[in-house]
Amino acid sequence: MNLLHLPSLPPVIRKGFFRWNLAAALLCLSTFPALAQPSPSTARKQVYARVQQQAADVIRQEAERNRWQDYQAKLNLFIPAEISQYAPCQTPLSVSAPGGERLDLRRLRFDVRCEAGQGWEVAVTVKPDIYLQVLMAKETLERGHVLSASDVTLRKFNISTLRGGYVTRPDDVVGLTLKRRLRELQPLSMSQLDSPVLVERGQRVLMIASQDGVEARTMGIASKKGRKGEMIKVKNESSERDVTATVIDMGVVRTGYTSTR
Repeated sequence: MNLLHLPSLPPVIRKGFFRWNLAAALLCLSTFPALAQPSPSTARKQVYARVQQQAADVIRQEAERNRWQDYQAKLNLFIPAEISQYAPCQTPLSVSAPGGERLDLRRLRFDVRCEAGQGWEVAVTVKPDIYLQVLMAKETLERGHVLSASDVTLRKFNISTLRGGYVTRPDDVVGLTLKRRLRELQPLSMSQLDSPVLVERGQRVLMIASQDGVEARTMGIASKKGRKGEMIKVKNESSERDVTATVIDMGVVRTGYTSTR
């Protein structure tokens, strides 16, 4: 295992950590060419330098895509022992990252290839530790609880260890319902949350229907409970016909055109 080590950078980075906001991330990466040392003397050092730069760039792009405001990253490089058998490459190394479009921050893989001479290729694994402010429960919350802003807090956590994802903005979770019990200071993920029930089974609901720009409203009885966007059956009180409707608000559904006769 090789821990990221960048000579000539500030002390906190020499220890293997990047502390960036988005603007600082771009600045740090743009300075790599200016800080470049003489060509590494071994194939291992060449691979190490090339992969750590590529991995840092991947994480920077992920930070921009997800709008991370501030984070720390530590890169743990695992280079196969076979690299000691290879001579230093006389041309720039090429690096590719197999695995498709889905990025798994828990384990990054890079295929490194030397095209000079007889050539050689190795697969390098990078296991980053990425610390980011994420939403956690202030205290233990039970299943079915509707989240409010006072229920959550932002704490720094290693998101590389989270299998179910994470949330960084309170507005994304306020008003949602917990699918399962949440422990104190347990990170939140969208997979743990659901929209609140807006219509209960047997509830009298407002039915809104429209056709050709004409809107009609009548009352009906819901045959099942529903969350926003879900389709449920509703009996029209006037026609006593069952129709399919979409839940759009608390006690309100929308249907196709519904006759009240």
